[in-house]
Amino acid sequence: MTYRRLLLAVLAIGLLACLYVAARRERHEHRANRVEIVMDDQDFQSLARSYAYDQRAFLIALRRAGLTSLAVQEELGGQVSTSPSAAAYAGSALLDQAKLTGFRDPVFARLAVHGIRNDEMYLVAYDKATAARYAQQLALKFSAHAVRVLRAQIPAVFAIRTQADYFGSVGLGLPADRLALAHDLGLKLVPRLQNDERFKQPQIDALLGDAVRGHDAHTVIFFGLRNQVLGYPDAIDATANAMRAAKVNFGTIETYDVKQNQAGNEKLAQDLPDRTVRVQAISKPEQDKLRPEEIVQRYDLGVRERNVRVVYLRPFGHQWNGRTIEATNVELVRQIAQGVRAAGLRVGTASPFERFVTRPWEIALASLAVPAILLLLLAEFGLGRRRWLAAFVVLDVLLVLAGFAVHHDMAVRKLLALAGAIAFPIAGFAALATVFRAPQPGSTGAAILDGIRVLAIALAVTLGGALVVVGLLSTPLTMLEIDRFSGVKLVLAAPPLLCLLLYLFTRRWGSQLTFRSFAESPVTAAPLLVGVALIGAGYLLLARSGNQSDIAPSSLELVLRSHLTTLLQVRPRFKEFVVGFPALMLVAALLPAHRARWGWLLALAIGVGLADVVDTFSHLHTALAVSVLRLANGAVLGIAIGALAIVAYRVALRKQSA
Repeated sequence: MTYRRLLLAVLAIGLLACLYVAARRERHEHRANRVEIVMDDQDFQSLARSYAYDQRAFLIALRRAGLTSLAVQEELGGQVSTSPSAAAYAGSALLDQAKLTGFRDPVFARLAVHGIRNDEMYLVAYDKATAARYAQQLALKFSAHAVRVLRAQIPAVFAIRTQADYFGSVGLGLPADRLALAHDLGLKLVPRLQNDERFKQPQIDALLGDAVRGHDAHTVIFFGLRNQVLGYPDAIDATANAMRAAKVNFGTIETYDVKQNQAGNEKLAQDLPDRTVRVQAISKPEQDKLRPEEIVQRYDLGVRERNVRVVYLRPFGHQWNGRTIEATNVELVRQIAQGVRAAGLRVGTASPFERFVTRPWEIALASLAVPAILLLLLAEFGLGRRRWLAAFVVLDVLLVLAGFAVHHDMAVRKLLALAGAIAFPIAGFAALATVFRAPQPGSTGAAILDGIRVLAIALAVTLGGALVVVGLLSTPLTMLEIDRFSGVKLVLAAPPLLCLLLYLFTRRWGSQLTFRSFAESPVTAAPLLVGVALIGAGYLLLARSGNQSDIAPSSLELVLRSHLTTLLQVRPRFKEFVVGFPALMLVAALLPAHRARWGWLLALAIGVGLADVVDTFSHLHTALAVSVLRLANGAVLGIAIGALAIVAYRVALRKQSA
């Protein structure tokens, strides 16, 4: 067997292993098909009270539209004053009142007998359920000597030795009336709990158990001024154990900046990979600036393309197309639920990814594609021999096994995935070397068919890089974007530059340029301006990569994106169907003289498009089916634009020769 055939055999083994992992991942994505639509209870109450809406009737209408759950937040000490079932007073305020007017209320008159202290807060509960909740929560949040029960009968009175500002931020459990309302209306509960850094396993078990037990709760989302998960910093494992025992999911809130992540978020998700669901929310200040159509579209995009399984809604406070505010919110929920179903998903309790473990031997086999493609590229330039293959394969397998041995396998897998993600687009470009030297097709139809053939070859080779990234890096944590592929920008930047250098300074693509002639050539204004423009375009390309960039898209681009999403369900990438794919089709259609003049620009454009194909699959939080559909849509549009470009070019040639 020849050296090249050996390399192709090793490459086939690696890609088949990657395909096996990809198939397993797709099954897991298909099973995690339930999306929970949640309403924030605190904001809902605020809106309903502002407009005197009947909360029960409003929630019934929302539930019929598709709402599944109510997110009930722990009552904070500072919110007690708005509760109909409790009251809180600072000792200093009560002392001032006693000096001025005394107490006519018998409860406070008896309270004065016990001796009101300046350094205490006084909490009054007017019903048994609230009194029982306060007794339980105060025992969790304060030491035994800091809490006194001044009156056990209703209305119950508690004295807490603390400062008013600290008491205002302490969680006092989930209000019983809101829990009862959710239960009566058939809505599931999403408890929103606040961390206390002093909590250990017993306190965490008690807090979670009280919030979840008997309340039809399946997902817990944490909140608080410090933005921490329960158990942070030293008891996150205890929280994971408690959540697993309670059989509830951890809702990790999607952010575009890691600095906005809840403290302890990654650690808790790592402890609960099969009980973590992705939550998408829009902040109230931002939501007020959006149109309802934009809100629906954003949530639809998150559910369809970013594995969001909890849509966290805040009520919209404006009218929409003549509807009342109440009817507007019902319609928003209805359209979001409709979008979930249109994406092939179901509305219900959020479903996490099942435990998805890739064993060391699977990763070792999948990683073989990386040394194979690197050696194939070297072989194209006459470099390499059989002993190189043996050395590369042994080194690759040892590297993977060492990564697993020291529990840093993901670092090794990311390194190998990055190498494959860069090498395969270059291999796709290398597969087209003969096309750059081929004669021009005789007719427009033949040129278009040749262009489609060239595009198909380049995509077939490049998709090997996408398979490598998927095969090596698919885990529940990467699919939830808890763990990220950090080399994405390099995947976008390296292939175009390397394709350009290979085109310019090797003879395989027909270029006659050498390093010496390039270095000795004079610098003129036109090439300098072109170089500056290309550098600027490259910077823009990298700055615009990722979910959130410093450079916002133009209004025209946003409109095009919206229309493409509406038309095609999944929007293709502009770098593919506008830049890379038409350039691939044009290569075969150009006259040899024109290829010699513009080949460098085509090489750069092809590198951009092929790199973006791998980048599409590097967004591991996007479902595989969505990425495949995105690529297919891009290929169809790219062929259409490429065919139009070929027709325009041939017409221009005929006019020039006439």
